[in-house]
Amino acid sequence: MYLKQIEIQGFKSFAERIEMQFENGITAVVGPNGSGKSNISDSIRWVLGEQSPKLLRGSKMEDVIFVGTTTRKPVGMAEVSLTLDNSSGMLPLDYGEITITRRVYRSGESEYYLNKSSCRLKDIRELLMDTGIGKEGYSIIGQGKIDEILNSKSEDRIQIFEEAAGIIKYKVRKEVAEKKLNKTKDNLLRVQDIIRELEGQLEPLKRQSSKASKYIKLKEELKEIEVSFYANEIRAIKKKLTDKQEQIDKLNKTVDCLSEEKEQLYVNLEKMKVELKENEELFSKYQNEYYVTVNEIDKAKGLINLHKEKIINCEEEKKRLENEIEAIIQNEKTAKSSLDQKLSELELVCNHLDEAEIELQDNEIRYDTDIADNLSKESEMENSKSDILDYMNKIADMKSELNGFKMLIKTLDDRAIQVQEESEETQKRLERIKTTSIEHVNELELTKEEIRELESKLSNYCVEENNLERESREKEINLVRVRENANKKIANKNILETMEKEHDGFYKGVKNILEACKRNKNLGQGIYGVVADLINVPKGHEIAIETALGAAIQNVVSENEEDAKRIIQHMKKNYLGRITVLPLTTISNRYISNEERALINKFSEIKTAYDVVEFDAKYKNIFSNLLTRVLIVPDLDEGTKVAKSLKYKFKIVTMDGDIINIGGSLTGGSNSKAKIGVLSRKRELEDLRIHIINLNLDIEQIESELLLLKDKGQLLSLNIEKLKTRKQEHVVIEATLKNKVEQIGYEKKQFLESYERTSAEIKQLTNAKKETVDKLKIIDREILVFSEEISAIKNRIHDTKEKLDDKKTVIDVLRNNITKLKVEKASLIENKKSILAEVDNLQDALRDKEEVIDSKKEEIIILQNKKQDIENEMSDVDREIDLSVRKSETLEKETERLKVQKTDIGVEETKTRDLIQNTEKTIFDLQSKEHKFDVSITKLEMQQQTIITKLWEEYQLTYEQMIDSVGDNIKISKTTKEIKFIKNELRELGNVNIEAIEEYKNVKERHGFLNTQQRDLFLAQDSLDGIIKEMEKIMKKQFKVQFEVIKKNFNEVFIKLFGGGKADLITIEGENHLSCGVDIVAQPPGKKLQNLLLLSGGERALTAIALLFAILLVKPSPFCVLDEIEASLDDVNVDRFASFLKELSKDTQFIVVTHRKGTMEIADVLYGVTMQEQGISKLVSVRLTDANEIAS
Repeated sequence: MYLKQIEIQGFKSFAERIEMQFENGITAVVGPNGSGKSNISDSIRWVLGEQSPKLLRGSKMEDVIFVGTTTRKPVGMAEVSLTLDNSSGMLPLDYGEITITRRVYRSGESEYYLNKSSCRLKDIRELLMDTGIGKEGYSIIGQGKIDEILNSKSEDRIQIFEEAAGIIKYKVRKEVAEKKLNKTKDNLLRVQDIIRELEGQLEPLKRQSSKASKYIKLKEELKEIEVSFYANEIRAIKKKLTDKQEQIDKLNKTVDCLSEEKEQLYVNLEKMKVELKENEELFSKYQNEYYVTVNEIDKAKGLINLHKEKIINCEEEKKRLENEIEAIIQNEKTAKSSLDQKLSELELVCNHLDEAEIELQDNEIRYDTDIADNLSKESEMENSKSDILDYMNKIADMKSELNGFKMLIKTLDDRAIQVQEESEETQKRLERIKTTSIEHVNELELTKEEIRELESKLSNYCVEENNLERESREKEINLVRVRENANKKIANKNILETMEKEHDGFYKGVKNILEACKRNKNLGQGIYGVVADLINVPKGHEIAIETALGAAIQNVVSENEEDAKRIIQHMKKNYLGRITVLPLTTISNRYISNEERALINKFSEIKTAYDVVEFDAKYKNIFSNLLTRVLIVPDLDEGTKVAKSLKYKFKIVTMDGDIINIGGSLTGGSNSKAKIGVLSRKRELEDLRIHIINLNLDIEQIESELLLLKDKGQLLSLNIEKLKTRKQEHVVIEATLKNKVEQIGYEKKQFLESYERTSAEIKQLTNAKKETVDKLKIIDREILVFSEEISAIKNRIHDTKEKLDDKKTVIDVLRNNITKLKVEKASLIENKKSILAEVDNLQDALRDKEEVIDSKKEEIIILQNKKQDIENEMSDVDREIDLSVRKSETLEKETERLKVQKTDIGVEETKTRDLIQNTEKTIFDLQSKEHKFDVSITKLEMQQQTIITKLWEEYQLTYEQMIDSVGDNIKISKTTKEIKFIKNELRELGNVNIEAIEEYKNVKERHGFLNTQQRDLFLAQDSLDGIIKEMEKIMKKQFKVQFEVIKKNFNEVFIKLFGGGKADLITIEGENHLSCGVDIVAQPPGKKLQNLLLLSGGERALTAIALLFAILLVKPSPFCVLDEIEASLDDVNVDRFASFLKELSKDTQFIVVTHRKGTMEIADVLYGVTMQEQGISKLVSVRLTDANEIAS
């Protein structure tokens, strides 16, 4: 088995789904600090059931869910799926691959799945127990495990060895047994307390039960008498009710007549109300119209007064406008005079401006001409200066080159001397190399011969090792096959045991009564079980006996008829179905006559079914009755002969289940293979148990042989390793010598080449010196020419400068004149603008005044028109006032008429109301009388209902049931006397507990049941004590054996990792290996033996790693995750760790989280974890074996 794949989604920094494929060998996970590589080992620990958030580097379980980043939203769940290759069948499930999935939501809910089927955490832990996988095992080893070994106390360190010793399952079973024992003791104490309490209740309840029985008898007598009394009372009440109802009927007739008269009066009253309403509405209408007309007249008069005021206002406004027009005309004349004056000033300013413009243009032309001439001469002077600089730079470069050539000549002289010396030294070294080369070649030949001898020995050891490995593989394959067979048998046994426990194949009624008897011990008293459970059948006879018994195999056997009747009543009461019960006291024997026996004995292979089976002697009558007259024969042919001989008086059954019935009919054919009979199931279950024991013995034998082969293999591996080490040492020596020989040849070649190069270089140096001297002479001549040219240019520059100074004086005078003219021009322009603005303003003001005059003349015309309209409107209003006055007089007369009519209707209405009131008073008096009768009836009905209610509450009888049970002749005086007498007796009894009868019965039954429970608990307590002691014995023995193996492995691994020294494990506190402490002592090479705490940090870490590897050798885990356990080691120790890890990877698959180069180099597959996006881990994989093949 090995770890095949892991899928991670939403777990810590793995926001997106990643998938990692694993194979046998070593897989390394690498990455920078903080990239999330350790989250992979956390995910494996988590999916295998880790419940501690602290071990997962969090504070609560929801912390494992990806929390989001600045650019990513958080996710709602984390999920990890781990797939195991189970082709070896190590896990007891019939699957080639097993996938364990764990999922947690942000709400805190967790889910577990096995192959996508929901399951419990307990199921996963039980599946992985003792496989080395899981949180208790060594499938995940982190820096925390190293710290645990280093820092834990000696008494706590014992827990590290328990999983490797394989006693965890026994420890768990022991803890379960101890819990059961404690629970049993608690239950026993509770049962004893309850029994003592019940014993104190029995006697008082017995007295209360007797008192309650007497009370019930008296209550029955009282019921009979009181029911008769109540019946007579109800008859009397019913007679009174009939008389009262007749009187009420007469009153109702009188009230009905008066009500009809009252209704007619109400009709007349309504008519009057309608007339009165119409009168009021008409009166209101006329009155409103009158008020509206009067209001209109007042409004019209007010409107005339308003119009008169408007006419006066119009005349005043017209006069005001005429005065304003006159004032505006006077202002207009003054503005025209000012405008003429400004236009004259404007003409004068324009003339001055033209003169200034002409003079300015003339000065600017002269100024521009002089400036251009000066710029041209300055440019020529600058160009000359530039030429001087160019010549000076060239001279400087030539002088620099000149110095360089002088230094080169000196260098060439020095180099020529040095090359001559090197040439002489090279000749001397060539002579020494020839001598050394001959010595190294001879030494190399000797080393090659020794390597050939070592390889020969190593080859023989490897053949022997391969033979051992082949034999081990065959044993392991056989072990897997036997284990698979055992697991299958155990699964079949469990299924059959479940079927047996659940009575599979039994009728529903039989199942129900057996379950009921288990739950209720009182019900099950005197019930021995079904026939199938009370019989033992020899192997091979199961089908025949099942056929012979038929349905009777499910009959229930009881002690006596009472027990049989009790359970049948229980089934009827609870609708549990039907069964057949065989009481021991009523079922009798059946016999075979001597004559029949003699005929049977003639057939040697024939037996009665009764003689074949085995059973307890007390069931003799039962099985005699069922099986005495049933014969077992080999086949139908033989059966037919026997039946004829016995004249078909016996039931004959073949071994295959065919039947020859009494009388001669035959029953047979094929049976369903899927259906297993009850007796066949028992036989198969017994065979499976024996087979499983034998298979377990075979497993132990194969495991012993494998251990022996493993020890041989380890010894052989040690010898091979020693030879490999010696061979490696010689190979290193050989390689060193080869390198030396090659180095000498290379040096010789280099020296020869060097000698040739120095000779050629001497010639080159001589030629180079001659060329350099010639170049020096040429440069001296060029420097002299450039110096003369510079002097001529400087003279020209001086002449040009004197001419420029004279011209600058003329230019300054022109510049001053131009500035003065520009200022004068600007002043005139501003004056012109100011005058133009004033002219515009005066012209605008004249235009505005003309517009105002025109506007006011138009307003005067509008006022005249408005006055004429008002005068016309006043004439119309006068005509409307005359019409309104005539209308108001007519409305006032009509209103007075309606007032008189309203008074007449009111008088008639009052008379009608008085008649209605008198009629209602009469009706009320009659209804009051009727109400009194109703009250009397209600009281009688209440009395009757009270009696009926009492009857129901006290005796649960209805009125009809009471009438049926009571006769016509009742003597009231006698009945009353008897009631009083019985009630006195009931009062003398005092407080009675009716429930005491049932309570006494229940407490008595419970007392008996609890006594039985107490005996059962004592037996269970003794049984559990025995189981715990047996577990402790097994654990001590197994721990002692495995601890010694770990000690031995620890010392061997320590020597390999440290390259020598020794180490040991020492138990503290003597013999008890389950509560002892463990001290670790170690002696690195060159040091004395000392406690782990006294070693250096690196030595302590490497020692702890050696101990973990020693444990893995005892019980290799299918896969192992190592999380940076070598982080504190130096490079040399990392290389040793990596080498040993490579060796272990032959048997165990390793996933290593690391950042050490030495560990990475031995990996078969490399996974890189990066964090390209902040907070998000990504995965990159490289198969190193493929990469190496490509590189080679």
